This record gives sequence, C-alpha cells and structure tokens, in this order.
Amino acid sequence: MFFIKNFIVIFCISILYSTPSYSIKVKSDYAFLIDFDSDQVLFEKNPDKKIFPASMSKLMTLYVLFDYLEKGLVSMSDEFFISENAWRKGGAVSDSSTMFAEVSSYISIENLIRGIVIHSGNDACIAVAEGISGSEELFATEMNFLSQEIGMTKSNFVNSTGLHNEAHYSTAKDLVILAKSLINNFPQYYHFFSEQNFIWNGIFQPNRNNLLTDDIGVDGLKTGRTNESGYSMIVSSLSGGNRLVGVLGGLSSKETRTSEMKKLINYGQKRFKRFTVFKAQDLIGEAKVWGGKYSKVNLTIAEDINIFLDIRERRLLNAKYSFYEPIIAPVKKGQYIGKILILNDDIIVAESDLISQQEIKGKSIIGRTLESIRYLMN
Repeated sequence: MFFIKNFIVIFCISILYSTPSYSIKVKSDYAFLIDFDSDQVLFEKNPDKKIFPASMSKLMTLYVLFDYLEKGLVSMSDEFFISENAWRKGGAVSDSSTMFAEVSSYISIENLIRGIVIHSGNDACIAVAEGISGSEELFATEMNFLSQEIGMTKSNFVNSTGLHNEAHYSTAKDLVILAKSLINNFPQYYHFFSEQNFIWNGIFQPNRNNLLTDDIGVDGLKTGRTNESGYSMIVSSLSGGNRLVGVLGGLSSKETRTSEMKKLINYGQKRFKRFTVFKAQDLIGEAKVWGGKYSKVNLTIAEDINIFLDIRERRLLNAKYSFYEPIIAPVKKGQYIGKILILNDDIIVAESDLISQQEIKGKSIIGRTLESIRYLMN
C-alpha cells in the first residue's frame, strides 16, 4: 500500500528593516505586476476583470506575425499591400493611431513592425492581418488560436487593432501572459519595443511608450486608449538583473497613466529583493524505498528556488512537500519523487520538484520476495 507523505518545514527570513510593511494604492481600474523569472505576483488589483485592451491588443497581432517570421513563412523584407480598408480604418480621418501609410503602397514587414510598435499604427496592423490571412476576420481566428495556446484563457480578439468591440476583450493577467510569451518566445524581435522613434513618409513618429526615456529600466511594450477602455499601458522593466512585467488601465489621462505605472514599477523594484530560499541539491528529507538495496533515498531540490520578499517586512514562509511512499526500486539519480511548495499566508509563491539524490538498484527476486513476506507479516 502506498501513502502520500506530507511535510511542513517552517523557516524564517529576517530582513534588517523595521519599517512597517505596506502596499501601494493605484488609481487604475486594474493592475497586475509580476516577477518575470518566477511569475511571482508582486501586486494585483482586479487581475481577472474583463477589460477592453485597446491598442495593447496589438501585442497579439505582433505575436502572430513573429510566429510567422519564426517559422519562415514570411521574412522581414517581404512587403504587404496597404489596402483602402487599411488606409481608412488606420487613420486617414484621424492621425491618432497611424503610421501614415499611403493607400495602394507596399511596405516591408520590418517597417510595419515599427509602425505598430512605435506609433501604434492601425493601418500597419490591418496590412499585416490582410497580408497574412487575407482579412482581419480570418486573422482574428489565428490570434485566438495562438492566445489559447499560450494560456490566455479569458481573452477573445475580433480585430488586429484593438478598436472597440464588445466581443473583443481580455484581462490584466492574460495580457501579462502575452507580454511574457513575446519576450520568451521571440527575443530576437524584442529590440523593436525599445526603439524611441520612427520616420515614415517623411513624418517623425516618437514611441508612445514615454517611460522608455525614464530611469526605471522600462524597455517595452505597449500603450493603449479608447473611449471605452480609458488609458492603459503594459511595460517590461529590467533593473538590477530583475525583470518585472506590469499592466494597468482604465485611467483618465496619459499623464495619470504614466505616473501610476511609474509608481507600480518603482514599488516592485524598491520594495522587493530576491532571496534564495533553497538551492539545487539541498537535502529536504528522505523516503522509504521498497525492493531496493537501500531502504531509503534522500530527497533534494531540483533547482534553486528564488523568491521576491518585501525587504521592509519580516515574513514566516512555509515550505510544504509531498510524495508517494514507499518508492519502488530501482530508483534513478535525479528521478522525480514529489513536489515542494513555498507559501506565504497560504499563497503559493514558488514551487519545484523533489528528486532522488542517489541511484538505488533493485534487489534480486529472492530479496524482493523476502521483503514482501516481511511486509505482509507486519
């Protein structure tokens, strides 16, 4: 008979600060801030609320395009046609979200990317959608397919631009998943997000992400605004070797959006410090082994476990680990045995696998038979 063994390890990380712990208040309708490497949540406010993502949707348009580039289905030098549909929807009436593409012209994918990233060109987005799928409707199908593939389970896209549509929605948490996936899966294209200006058709276009020129390490990603969504922004910030990803929205002005995002990023950078609570190969415990030449196997951590802690706070962290016992021999070195969870206030902040520290060979048939008899007699 096999049993699940559960253990709790209590440990304390003491930080030499005495200032009382506090969080921040943001004016936005929603906000979500995570550590890029561990996915640890540093701040959240309505992270699963249904929102209209506005031009932040263009990150999904870019994700589809980058996927096509990565698979070799298109190349940077390929040119897409600027249809009248792209020209009209893209800003012929208003220059608020356009790269100023000329109707019936051809523009390279590389320049269309800049038009989307730097000046949020609706015309560039529609040109990409039509160039890849033939229409925005079909392109939205591809957007939804890939969004589900990367784990955006509470999003739906109906266009490439983020122009308002009641059926076009997402959540703060999903948008952070998208931003992380862009950086992880297509690092070779991430440099576009940090480019500060772009000239097309003789018109100078500054990057709408005005935090790129600030001193908080922001190197991408996207702003957004519609009447229905308010002002929104999703950014990635790299400082001191730590990358954070944050999003907020539903604000009343560009200035408020900027100040609230600076507040959120500063909070993550200055209030938290990374600590290693366990190192790879740290010995955690031991498990009984059945049918092996040794009766027990040591359990170790598979990888370093690093977490962010509020550096002005004393916290008591719980480490809970579990596994099935006994383990049946033979046991390979590094074999998966169980799971360890790091919790703070019953919230899981990190996890890792438990693995065997050594190899344990199985007994002979006679040895196993004798062990079975002893087990039954007990």
